[in-house]
Amino acid sequence: MSHIIFMAMQQKPSSSPGNTKTKLIRAAERLFAENGLGAVSVRDITRAAGARNESALHYHFGSKEALIRAVFADRIRAIDDQRLAIIASHDEIGTRGDVTSLMQAAIAPMLDACAEEGGRLYATFLMQIAADPRFDVDKLIADFAPDGVREVRDRLAPVLGHLPRATRNARMRRLPTLCITLMADYARDITAGEAAPPQWAIDEAAACLAGFLTAEPGLTAEPEPGA
Repeated sequence: MSHIIFMAMQQKPSSSPGNTKTKLIRAAERLFAENGLGAVSVRDITRAAGARNESALHYHFGSKEALIRAVFADRIRAIDDQRLAIIASHDEIGTRGDVTSLMQAAIAPMLDACAEEGGRLYATFLMQIAADPRFDVDKLIADFAPDGVREVRDRLAPVLGHLPRATRNARMRRLPTLCITLMADYARDITAGEAAPPQWAIDEAAACLAGFLTAEPGLTAEPEPGA
């Protein structure tokens, strides 16, 4: 696959720089990434953002949990827009139903985001979200970036139709977390100065995800519904 994948679109967070709300999002993103969701207080965030008092966070977001959702939403829309652009470019070259191509569309914008420090912080933040039982990654994606993800899932459905339903559902449920893990791993490699060339990293990640989705099911019989 050519470089139509990497850097297909310049990513920009949805918030505008400079205002208090954006400063709170940026400060929270960094603090959550560096310290974890539970270890960061409202006071920590407002101080880091240069806000005059703690009420600024409640004025703009209502609660710390709502701010966490805002941090999630801030970069995910640009990632999803890039995903749609990659899907369109694949359609032009005739790879519409190819699982590896779909996984390139899924993962490329996430690795692309890691080229900037903010994207690397976001990758670590996403790992915090994925591990926190208060948040459902699938629900957050559905709320803030549904179009590209839905397109990938809709195109995967007929390709994976040969798999048992329980296997197919379990793999699709785990796919977002696997993508987040690959993104965070690539972000760490960049920070350490050990990252592979971008296109190689995208192609390798896509191949791994495609292998996960299409592997033969386990030997244990499919569980009964509700089991």
